[in-house]
Amino acid sequence: MPKIYSEDLRRKVMEFYRKSGHKSNTCTTFNIARTTLDDWILLEQQTGQLAQPKLVNVGRPSTIKDLASFKVFVENTKFSQAKDLVPLFKNQFGYAVSYDVILATLHKLGWTHKKRVSSTGRPVK
Repeated sequence: MPKIYSEDLRRKVMEFYRKSGHKSNTCTTFNIARTTLDDWILLEQQTGQLAQPKLVNVGRPSTIKDLASFKVFVENTKFSQAKDLVPLFKNQFGYAVSYDVILATLHKLGWTHKKRVSSTGRPVK
């Protein structure tokens, strides 16, 4: 995970770099990596500011948006395992979620795992 530096520190580093004109000296003075300074220089050239750009969420959503309609969907859909719901969910709601999200939401709604009892052949103590 990259370290997030404050915008104030970024400004101080860039001012020092402009005065000295020496990247290595700037990095050792402020104890930052050379690539970090290069990234800040590039960021300032492209955007004109040093603020941390907002990260865009990518990938599947981490939650189900409409819990009430999901509950109706689960009650009206025949399935034997929760993994069967993953493709059916995408067809019904138009966006995909992971198997873990479906399991967590089922648990939130009060659905439990099916417990299978298997005999071991040993007498009960």
